[in-house]
Amino acid sequence: MQVKVNRTSLDLFERAQVRHALLRYFVRRKYDLKLVEQTPVFDAYGHSLDLDAPLHDGMILKCKVR
Repeated sequence: MQVKVNRTSLDLFERAQVRHALLRYFVRRKYDLKLVEQTPVFDAYGHSLDLDAPLHDGMILKCKVR
């Protein structure tokens, strides 16, 4: 499944959650993984997402790493 996080394309497994996308993104960007729990995540329309929310193919996520 293809998902974009902050304009970065990621390949994830089926039934992945927002948490999995953020973990993959943080590893690629070499961010501290402890920040995943504190990072606000939004969909392409600006709606806030929970880390346990399911993903679907083609979804676009935006996060603000602090």
